[in-house]
Amino acid sequence: MTDALYSSMALPDACHLGKRVFKKLFSENASLTAADKRAFADDIENVTWQYTLKPSTVPISAYEDDEREYHEVAVIQVNLKTDKRTKRIAEVIHRAIPYPVVLVLSLPPAFAVSVAHKRFSRAERDAIVAEDVRLSGWMDASSLSAEQSGFIKSLPLPGLPHTHFFDLYSALVDRVAALDASRLTGSFSLYSSVDQQAERLKRLAECRTIEQQIAEQRALLKNETHFNRQVELNTSIKQLEQRLRTESTLL
Repeated sequence: MTDALYSSMALPDACHLGKRVFKKLFSENASLTAADKRAFADDIENVTWQYTLKPSTVPISAYEDDEREYHEVAVIQVNLKTDKRTKRIAEVIHRAIPYPVVLVLSLPPAFAVSVAHKRFSRAERDAIVAEDVRLSGWMDASSLSAEQSGFIKSLPLPGLPHTHFFDLYSALVDRVAALDASRLTGSFSLYSSVDQQAERLKRLAECRTIEQQIAEQRALLKNETHFNRQVELNTSIKQLEQRLRTESTLL
């Protein structure tokens, strides 16, 4: 199923690597908890470094500023046995690799895509921080929704910014954000303005917070036996749902 994704991305043959990455390397280069080690052992079949985009393989320049250093972009595939701890696995891998990664998680017949901007740590010298790890929902290439099709069609490399790797990767982050937003808006749309993209990321964060609050209050309501408290929770949930609808219209 990931073949269709890579075909849509239209990456040059010169970028292809297809190199196996041993799971133990993540233990050596990331601080894994006991639960993380279990997830890597039990949930991951194997990891492959599929493509490397760098100035010698694509006509895109490296990027550096005081906050970040984007000399290349890696496309890494993780073949999973289960989706129990997918988000945590994505977070660990993004934090273990010091440059931007397009992470493709495969659990046939479905796949998901994860991205996360990287910056220098303000607290620890020479450390890299993964910002706001984003994970798409699962997609089946044989039965994509209209929104998922829009996302896939937006990925070809020739249509992405070629100024430098930060612009290129930012465009990919915006596409994953647009797919996330489509859950709430019902349509996949991209913004050309950097300010609009940043505003959408802020509103998505707010929507996620509201969704979490709704889920928590529904859980409380399910176990509540007092009528007055049930009324209070129902009222609060309705107010949160209205806030979510309002925020969604602005995505």
